[in-house]
Amino acid sequence: MRKLKLVAMALVATMVLSTAGAFACTGLYVGKDVCKEGTTLIARSEDQGSGAYNKMFKVQPRVTKAGRYFVDEGEDQNGFKVPLPKTTFKYTYVPDASDGGDGMYPASCMNEYGLAVVGTISTGVSEEYEAIDPAKETGTGLREAILPGLIACQAKTAREAAEVCAKLHDEFGSEEWNTLLFSDPKESWIFENYGGYSYAAMKMPTDKVAVFGNQIMIDWIDPSDTENVIVSKNLIENLGKLKKVVKDDKGRYNLVESIDAGKRSEYSNMRTWRGHQTFAPSKTGKYSDEEFYTLFFTPDNKVSVIDVMKIFGDRYEGTEFDMMKAENEGRRPIGVTRQSDVHIMQTFPELPIDSCHVQWLAMGNAEHSMFLPTFAGITDTYKGYHVDLNKFNPNSMYFASKRVNGLAESDREFLSQGVKDYNVFQEEMMLKDVQNQLAKVKAAYKISKKAGRDYVTKLGIKVAEEKFKENTNLFNTLSFTQINNINDRTKNARKTHFVADTKLVKAAKFKGYTVKKVNAKEAVKYVLTKGDKKITLTVGSAEYTLEAAGNTTTEKLTHEVYMVGKFAHAPMDFVLGL
Repeated sequence: MRKLKLVAMALVATMVLSTAGAFACTGLYVGKDVCKEGTTLIARSEDQGSGAYNKMFKVQPRVTKAGRYFVDEGEDQNGFKVPLPKTTFKYTYVPDASDGGDGMYPASCMNEYGLAVVGTISTGVSEEYEAIDPAKETGTGLREAILPGLIACQAKTAREAAEVCAKLHDEFGSEEWNTLLFSDPKESWIFENYGGYSYAAMKMPTDKVAVFGNQIMIDWIDPSDTENVIVSKNLIENLGKLKKVVKDDKGRYNLVESIDAGKRSEYSNMRTWRGHQTFAPSKTGKYSDEEFYTLFFTPDNKVSVIDVMKIFGDRYEGTEFDMMKAENEGRRPIGVTRQSDVHIMQTFPELPIDSCHVQWLAMGNAEHSMFLPTFAGITDTYKGYHVDLNKFNPNSMYFASKRVNGLAESDREFLSQGVKDYNVFQEEMMLKDVQNQLAKVKAAYKISKKAGRDYVTKLGIKVAEEKFKENTNLFNTLSFTQINNINDRTKNARKTHFVADTKLVKAAKFKGYTVKKVNAKEAVKYVLTKGDKKITLTVGSAEYTLEAAGNTTTEKLTHEVYMVGKFAHAPMDFVLGL
């Protein structure tokens, strides 16, 4: 991303980088055959040069009008524009705030024909290859600032998206080195460009996963396999100009070891290693700068969308590179605090094509932000996603998330885990809700496309509105713990670990309990029952009674059960123990 060039320049002083102008974002893919939910996942973190960078979430409607252009509105782009077809499709997108000064940056898109686009992951090539096919000058070629939306508005399938992307590069060339991911209900593709006019794309296997940092990753390809591979006309010729090209006796080329030859950069390669080490620990050894980790690999176990959410907040916990260790300050984790948003596209092929994807969107840092689901067929988004300008606004979904991030990351030892526990539990409940909604979404679309779109739009707005309100309560309780912990006492004396609260009734039902509310004179009570286990909680009390195996005991809570509006809230450590 051009908006990060200054960051890349600063990083050059501290580590060896390839020649790309920016180094941000982490990409991920999970094939449906190795996904716990049986769905395809493509995902990306959008990482910035600063901690505060407002993003929004909107819908671009279908338009039929000749003579239009997709204009790159970056301040140095000289009005660079690409002609649009007469009809452009409806698609969702996650744009920058308007005062970012560098254009739209659509980030992630879902269109009305079942295409999901994730882009881009900034990459780089060797100096030798850059000399053969240099990127175009500023203001004269394609950039991430428009590319995902430009493709989503006119392609209907993942294969067609790769073909459209190829044609655009053939005609206009690129100012940057980028990787994009495309997915539809039948297949998924990865697209890498290697300079001004060279590129390769390939269909991704359904029985593999991929996690990668800011580096090109496509390894072995057979250019003659046109069913599964697309290459630019000049790519093989360019490879022939290199001092060393990696090729086997079957006519296959190893692109990454040819185009990005030499030692890999820890900045990106360690994130790629972490993906392997997380999902396939039995096959992954110690990290090495010398190793070209494979793009696709087989996980030890099936990967859930919840696992994907977790890895985007990963900071090498449990390894020698753990970011909590002072000696690792300055390393580049997947869960960098400069994330402005993280998007996961989950494909449900049994749904109507108009709404076959669910986007899980986390505003801010995945480490301490919650992923919220939205079906692709929406025609509008929650008002909190529309708040513009990069200055703090408590009504903004982005800044509501970032203020929680800021508090949790100000004291990870005491505040972080409580937020993580809360978010993961909410995400698990929402995943179950999404799965329960599939039949209802299909039924709504059976009435009409409009009925289906109205249903998923209302559903998406309702979820976002509810979670925005709950996020406010999370921030308030987190703020209290942080304030209470700042007490001028040495060695963390009397500091407490943050424990979040969650809606009691919904949480208990998710855990398999039946819940009965009792409006007694002295206080409101909630009775939770599962099998021979009975728990009675009282609003305003930090104690509860437990009846099990014929015994009754009184137990303590971290703090009392309390009401927020009409909802009883209980501590997360109690809920997780149910």
